Amino acid sequence: MNLIYKDCFNGHIKRKLKEMYIDAFPRSERIPFWILKYCAKENNVSFKVILDNDKLIGMEYLIDCSDFTYLMYLAVDKNQRGSGYGNKILQDLINTNKNIVLSIERPTNDLNDEKNRRKAFYLKNGFYETGKFIEDSGVQYEILSTNKECIITEENLKQRYTKITKSPVIKWIISKLFNMYNINFIN
Repeated sequence: MNLIYKDCFNGHIKRKLKEMYIDAFPRSERIPFWILKYCAKENNVSFKVILDNDKLIGMEYLIDCSDFTYLMYLAVDKNQRGSGYGNKILQDLINTNKNIVLSIERPTNDLNDEKNRRKAFYLKNGFYETGKFIEDSGVQYEILSTNKECIITEENLKQRYTKITKSPVIKWIISKLFNMYNINFIN
């Protein structure tokens, strides 16, 4: 396994990457792909395509916030899942970022639920529960971090959207899709 993380991608890879993105995330969690590409030009945003030799494995989308790196999107191609790529990608991320924060759809009481498997995957790979839950656009999320001592506040969570771009137009579009300025903590 020789993973390569690339900033740029051509038409063929871009098309496959967009398909992977749409397949991996429900509509309620997706920022339009064109906005992701546009915001990737910002200094504090990293949109990487992940390759093993020339084979597309996955993608990661990171936002550098004040006290942490926010992992907005991580996806492994559905045909490559279960091959250890997700574990390797997370270990690489943890080794290059001091504190990573992410939100996952809140797990249910059904132990066989995909949301529970996703949470177990992150916990197995170096993340910790923060005890914080939010609701954003009707979806409940749990916040996880690679730092046991991480304190999640409304102000630092706002950064995941406010630091994605300097463009007021793009911020306005994102604010129509997500709770950009009003973090709704829940129990």
